[in-house]
Amino acid sequence: MTTPETNHEDHSLKFLFLLLGYFSLHILLRVLISDSLDYDEAEQALLGQWLLPGYTEQPPLYTWIQYFLFKVFGKNVFAISLLKNALLFLTYLFVYLSASRLLKDTRAAILTASSLLLIPQIAWESQRDMTHTTLVVFAAASVLWLTLRLVENRSFLNYALLGIFCGIGFLAKANFILFLTILSLTLLTFPEGRKLLFSRMIFISLLITVAMNAYYVTWMFNNQDIVFSATHKFKQAIVTPQEKGVKSFFTNTFLFVAPLCFFYLLIFPGGLGRNRNHQTDFSSRFMFRYGLIFILILLVIVISFKITYVKDRWLQPLLFAAPLIFFSRLDVKTISEKQFKRFLL
Repeated sequence: MTTPETNHEDHSLKFLFLLLGYFSLHILLRVLISDSLDYDEAEQALLGQWLLPGYTEQPPLYTWIQYFLFKVFGKNVFAISLLKNALLFLTYLFVYLSASRLLKDTRAAILTASSLLLIPQIAWESQRDMTHTTLVVFAAASVLWLTLRLVENRSFLNYALLGIFCGIGFLAKANFILFLTILSLTLLTFPEGRKLLFSRMIFISLLITVAMNAYYVTWMFNNQDIVFSATHKFKQAIVTPQEKGVKSFFTNTFLFVAPLCFFYLLIFPGGLGRNRNHQTDFSSRFMFRYGLIFILILLVIVISFKITYVKDRWLQPLLFAAPLIFFSRLDVKTISEKQFKRFLL
């Protein structure tokens, strides 16, 4: 006899196998169609020949992993594509796992993870050329999932894993600090979050993160000219009005989520209005507060540091959670089978 639990497990397994097949196909097509490299990939092909404590203004973890993959598979497009697609697969997986914990509904979790395909910066740009950004989005997705696990179970293992994935995040890209700041501030607004952050076991996470980054931080201290060589990217205003930076932030945020909103409006129109989730627990409110704090913190940074341009790739480790924000405001029990299939097809 088929039970609802069995159906949910079937949906989950089918989705994960489809996801694995999707990214495997990307690797295959990339190897068969072209061996040319874009800028970021070409940089990895060059730097990945050596194992060094640091390379450029970007943290070194992506290049370290690429170095070992080159050792195993040779310096070729397959090794480059394998790393990128493995990270993308894991990002989708952790978004799915986070949605499962927040929404307590398998179909809604599948829809949430599938929504990443509607974000061009993740679905297309990450495939086209991104490297460090792909790694930091994976790190952010994994830390979000571990945070939700810790809310339910503040165990030694979960705190240790949190330290490991935070260590990965700091070694991936500098804007992970921004994600962690927004996540921590969001947690502070909930009793459950304060218990998580003020537990003595948080020192386990801190110790592991510090240990993982100590070698690179030493290199940073001795190579500050390299580390800060890319600060011009922020385009700080001297004469230009600060409104330009605020406009850039809102414009790129809108462009980031616009395809999502379009499809959500077509299929789940109720979710774009007022909150349809009438629950008042942590799960239903957490992601919405995350979104509000994201906007507030980014505005403070843009205005305070007179930043005149915000790149969409800088927003990726922050806005990958946009589908989670949407579905947490929707009463997922009202999602019909027809809506579920329409969205996926």
